[in-house]
Amino acid sequence: MKFSIIINKLANFYFFVQNLSEWHFSNQKDYNVLWRKELEQFSMDEEDALKQFKEIRLQYKESRTYFEQAFFVAENPWKSLEKNLPQNEYAAVQKIFNLLENKFNLIYEKNLVLLNQWKEILQEKINDPALTESIADAISTLLNTTPSKSEVKIYLLFSAPNHTGGGANIDDESISLEVSQYSLDGANHAMGIIWHETIHLCFQNQYFFPLVLKQFPDDRQKADLINEITIGSLFPRGILGVRLLKNKPASRLMTKINSEQTIRVSNLTKEYISDQKSLDEKYIRAVAEILKI
Repeated sequence: MKFSIIINKLANFYFFVQNLSEWHFSNQKDYNVLWRKELEQFSMDEEDALKQFKEIRLQYKESRTYFEQAFFVAENPWKSLEKNLPQNEYAAVQKIFNLLENKFNLIYEKNLVLLNQWKEILQEKINDPALTESIADAISTLLNTTPSKSEVKIYLLFSAPNHTGGGANIDDESISLEVSQYSLDGANHAMGIIWHETIHLCFQNQYFFPLVLKQFPDDRQKADLINEITIGSLFPRGILGVRLLKNKPASRLMTKINSEQTIRVSNLTKEYISDQKSLDEKYIRAVAEILKI
C-alpha cells in the first residue's frame, strides 16, 4: 500500500467552519476553545453564520456528503456545491464562508508551517516499504481480506497541541488526520491513527464488518461498537500499534469501556494474531460477552 499526504486549504476551511458550528457530537470542543482564544471575538453576524451552517449541515447525512466531496476532493469546490446544493443553500454557504474567511486565514497561516512539517515527516515514515508490508499483511490475515485500495490519500487538518484524531468520512479513497499542532514526537501515534482509519476504509467491509452485522442484524449500534473496539485493539495503541509502531498501550480502547474490558479484548485479539487466525463468529461473541451487550 501507498499513502499520499495532502495539505488542502479549503479542506481545512471546511473543517474549521463545521467544527465551530458544532453540528455533530464528534466536533472537537477543545479545537473551538483554542481557535476562539487565538482570534478576536466573533461578531454577531459570524455567530449567526455558524448557527446557519449547523442548520444546513444537519439536513445531510453524517459523512461522505456533497460537502466533503466538494471541499476535499473537487478541483473547483464552489462549482461542485453549486451543482449539488439547492440554490438558496449554496448562496447561504458561500456567504457563511465569506464572513468567516478572515478568521480562518489567521488560523491557517499559523498552522500551515506545522502542517508542512507533518507532511515531510509522514511522507518519510508512513511509506516505509518493510513496515507497510508487515502491517498490511498482519491486518489482511486477521480480517481475512486484501486491501480494497492500493493507495490512500491522507488530508492533514488542524488540531490542538494535546489532541489528534482522524476519520474515514470523505470518500472511498481518503482519510483525514487532525495533527497540525500535535507534537512531532508523536509521529508513530499519528501513524497508528492513519492505520486505524485505513482499516475502516480498506479492510473492514470485505469480511469482518459484514460478519459482525450478521451477528447483530437488528442492532447496528452494537455492530458498530464491536467493529470500532476491534479495530481499536489493533491501532493506534492496540496490539499492532504497540508491536509494530512502538506506541504505548491504551489504558482504555474507548470511553465506553473500562480498563478491565480493554485488557480482555486486547488479549483476545492478541491470541488471534499470535495464532495467525482470522477473526470469526467466536471472536465476535466473546467480545460481545466482554462488553456485556
